[in-house]
Amino acid sequence: MIRTVLTVALALFGTAALAAESGGAQPTFESLDKNSDGKVSLNEAAENDALFVAFKSLDKNKDGMLSREEFAAYQHDKPTA
Repeated sequence: MIRTVLTVALALFGTAALAAESGGAQPTFESLDKNSDGKVSLNEAAENDALFVAFKSLDKNKDGMLSREEFAAYQHDKPTA
């Protein structure tokens, strides 16, 4: 019985850790802006699958970069878990 409880607890903990690593936690603008130029490029956005997929629709001025304002719209519209 104790072994079963421990197995379930470890499985749940592992699932939560995996979710945090795989995008469960929303990235910040600063964490994505690797070169600190004040913009997130498509290459930088590739770190987050959902952001990468949404990139072209978020890039309102079509300059190939997300500004803080464009990224904020993504953060605001993205549902939280």
